[in-house]
Amino acid sequence: MKLKGKFENLKNVFVLKKQSVIFLSVFICQFLVMNPQPVSAARIYPSAGTTSASFLKIGVGARAVSMAGAYTALSDDAYAVYWNPAGLALPVGKTLVFTHNEYFQGLGQEYFGFTLPGENIKLLKGSILRSGHLGLGLNYFYTPKDMERRSGLNETFVAVSPVEGKFSAYDLAFSAAYGFSYDRDLRLGAAFKVIRQSIDTEAGNTAALDLGALYDFPWLDRQFTAGFSVQNLGPGVKLNSKSFPLPLTFKAGLSHRIYEKGLLVALDVSKPIDNYPSLAVGLEHPLSDKLFLRTGYRYRQHGNELGAFSGLSAGLGFVYNDLRFDYAFTPFGDLGVAHRISLSFRFRPPSIPEPKRPTGAEPAVERLEGAAFTQYTVMKRPLRISPHGVDYAVEAVSSRAALSRIDFRSRQRGSEEINLEVMEGTLPQVLSARLPKGYRPLLAWQFGPGFAGANGDIKLTFSFLEAVVKSGEPGLFYLTSSGWRKNYLEPSVCVEGVCSLSAGVPLSSHYVFAIRN
Repeated sequence: MKLKGKFENLKNVFVLKKQSVIFLSVFICQFLVMNPQPVSAARIYPSAGTTSASFLKIGVGARAVSMAGAYTALSDDAYAVYWNPAGLALPVGKTLVFTHNEYFQGLGQEYFGFTLPGENIKLLKGSILRSGHLGLGLNYFYTPKDMERRSGLNETFVAVSPVEGKFSAYDLAFSAAYGFSYDRDLRLGAAFKVIRQSIDTEAGNTAALDLGALYDFPWLDRQFTAGFSVQNLGPGVKLNSKSFPLPLTFKAGLSHRIYEKGLLVALDVSKPIDNYPSLAVGLEHPLSDKLFLRTGYRYRQHGNELGAFSGLSAGLGFVYNDLRFDYAFTPFGDLGVAHRISLSFRFRPPSIPEPKRPTGAEPAVERLEGAAFTQYTVMKRPLRISPHGVDYAVEAVSSRAALSRIDFRSRQRGSEEINLEVMEGTLPQVLSARLPKGYRPLLAWQFGPGFAGANGDIKLTFSFLEAVVKSGEPGLFYLTSSGWRKNYLEPSVCVEGVCSLSAGVPLSSHYVFAIRN
C-alpha cells in the first residue's frame, strides 16, 4: 500500500507537469490563431517615435527575453541592473555576464554586466546596504556603417541626391546599480545611467535613473513575489539643438513557482510614455537541474505593431557548474528575427579560512565559559530555485535565550531540515581582554557544529532589560582573524522594560554583546 501511495504521488506530479506544459502551448497557439492581426490592424500610439534613446527599451539577457521580458518580479541575476535593480539584493554573488543580440536588418547589440557583493566593499561596512550587491552594466547598440549620406544640395533631374559617403550610428549606456534588503520581505534598488547617442557627426549625452522594488508575500498558502520598477527617469537627449525625452517606462510584475523545482510563471505589465500598455506572460520549465525551456508572449493594447507573432518568444538555458548559457529567439514580422546568446560566469566564493591565532591570545575557536546550548525553532520559506539549488529565507527563534531570533538566507540542493543550535555563555579572559577599551562583555554566542552556514549576512536580534541597554553604549562585536570588529546596531525598541536590538553580521566563530559605561 505504501508503494502504491508513492506511485500515485509520482503520477500526480507527472500529470501536473504535463498539464502545465500543455496549457501553455494551447494558450499561446489559441491566442495567435484567434488574433491573426496584420500589421496594418494595430493602432499606432499618437506620440510614437517621439522619444530618444529607444535602444533602452530593447531587453538584455537571453533568459529574460525568451520569457517575453516578464522579468520585473523575477530579476534574480546580474541582468537585474537593467530590469529591476532591487533584484541585486538577492544572492547574485560575484558574476560576469555577456549578451550578444543579432538583431534584425543587420543591427547589433552587446551587453556586459558585473556584480559584486556589498560585503566586499569597505565603504559599506556597518551599513544596512552591506547585504546587497553592486552591479555594473554596459549596453552598446550599433548599426553597420552602410547608411548613405545625401545632403540634398545636388539634386539631379530624377530628384535623387548623389551618395556623398557612408556613416553609422551607435547608442551607449553605462549603468551603476545597487540593491539591498530593507527587511526580510522587501528589497529596494536604484541604478544611475550615463547615456550617449551618436549618429554621423552629431552626438548627445544625458543621465537617467532607474528605481525598483521587490516584495515577497504569501497568498493562498503559496509564495509570490511582486515587483515594480521605473526606468529612464531623467532629462532628454539633445541632438542638433533639439531635445527629445527619454522613454520613461513604468512596470509592475508578479512571479510564482507553481510547484517546487517546477514551472515558473511570471507576469508583467508595462506602460511607456510613447506607447500603449502591454501585458507579458513568461514561463520557465526545468527539464533537469541543467536544462531549462522557456517561452513567453507579449501583447500590446490595440494589437502588436508587427503582427501577432511578433509578441512570441522562446529559448532555452543550459547550466554547467558556474557557467550558464542561454539562447532566445524573437520574431519581428516582416523585419526578420532576432537571436540572443548570453553567457554568465559566477565566481565561486573562496572558502572561509580558520581564524588565525592572534598574538598573546587563544585560538578563535576557544569555547565559551559557563555555556549552554539552545535549540532554535527553525522555519524556512523558499524564495528562488536556481541551477545551484533552492534559496530559502530562514527564521530561527527561541524564547529562552537573549539571542531571540536569527534570520538568514540559505542555499540547499536537497530538502533536508536545518538544525540550529547556539551556545550562549561568557567569553574566556583571553578573548574579552582584546575587546576595545572601555567595553564590558555581557553575553557571547557561538553557532553549534551542525550549522550549515548562511548565504550572505546573518541578522541577529537580541532581547535585554531596558536598564541594561541604557546603562551605557551597547555594541555588538564579531571575531575575525585580526581581532574584534564592531558592527552597526539598529535602534532599540523597548516595550515593558525589555529592549529588542538587531544587527546584520557576517558568519563568525564568536559574537559578543558588550556595554561601554
